[in-house]
Amino acid sequence: MRLAGVVLAAGTGSRLAPYTDHIPKPLLPVLDRPLLGDLLDQLAAAGAQELFVNLAHHAEQVASYLTAHRHRVPVRHRVEPRLTGPAGALAVFAGELAAYDAVLVVSGDIVVGGALDGLVRAHGDQRAELTFGVTRARRARRYGVLEIDHDGRVLSAVEKPDVPDEEEHWISTGAYCLAPTLVSVIADLLLAGAPSVDYARDLAPALLAEGRRVTGHHLAGYWRDIGTPASLVAANLDAVNGRIPRLSTGRPGLRSPASADGPAVFVHPTAELAAGVEFGGPAVVGAGARIGAGAWLCDSVVLPGAVVPAGAVLHGGLLGTTGLGTTGPGTAGNGAAANRTAGNASRDG
Repeated sequence: MRLAGVVLAAGTGSRLAPYTDHIPKPLLPVLDRPLLGDLLDQLAAAGAQELFVNLAHHAEQVASYLTAHRHRVPVRHRVEPRLTGPAGALAVFAGELAAYDAVLVVSGDIVVGGALDGLVRAHGDQRAELTFGVTRARRARRYGVLEIDHDGRVLSAVEKPDVPDEEEHWISTGAYCLAPTLVSVIADLLLAGAPSVDYARDLAPALLAEGRRVTGHHLAGYWRDIGTPASLVAANLDAVNGRIPRLSTGRPGLRSPASADGPAVFVHPTAELAAGVEFGGPAVVGAGARIGAGAWLCDSVVLPGAVVPAGAVLHGGLLGTTGLGTTGPGTAGNGAAANRTAGNASRDG
């Protein structure tokens, strides 16, 4: 089976502002790995023979990243002239995708711990036209919510429904496998006046109304949507604590959580730590970051290039270099105004 892979990398990442004011969300890192680079590797490992990336927000940065790095299979990118939603984005590659038997699509803001080839196999075994990668979750109102029968067939799909936070539902993970013929269905929805096309809100209901086969495949193992500063912190701390072995195994700069010397910490080889820096808990220090003398960090992520001043305290925060001011109760004192911190970042999802 000829398989194409698509990473959706055009979104503005508004919930991650101001970090995404100057860096596109797909280039935000987990440890030392941008989300986009990891997803491209995941698609190639699942059997994709060619990869496609749509661009819009900070398109030049994403394009520069794609051209500067070697990839396991060929990668093409194209700027969307108008954002048309996560399903609508496929129309920009309609001609190329038509040559394939199936298309594996991932949102550019997710972290998955397991292999995606299971989703591709399930799609083929079920002879579905659209297969959602799904997981069980509470606080489901932030996602596409699916009703799935015992055979894996999707009975209904609703985007961001008003369901109680304590209820657990099947949700869309932002990973999909579909028949390339659906690109023409997406194009028809756009031509009919839809400003954008989403998988759960638009495409699945349109297919179900015609009696076409839509299925769900459980993505077992780790999954996280990197939609907020809190979730970016959580993914990094999960990785540093070994909960995403694919991302943390063998990483230079990673101090094992089993070490008798203290908590699990990742310090990029190009980061600078001055004398007397202490880690009160897990932390991630990105490439080119500088930590001043006597600073104290716990449950925090310092993004590439950020500076923690001497004597500062950063607890439960995300520190970057995107502008002035602070949000949340986390602190990076003693002149940290050139950085951005989102403090007290709680686990999200």
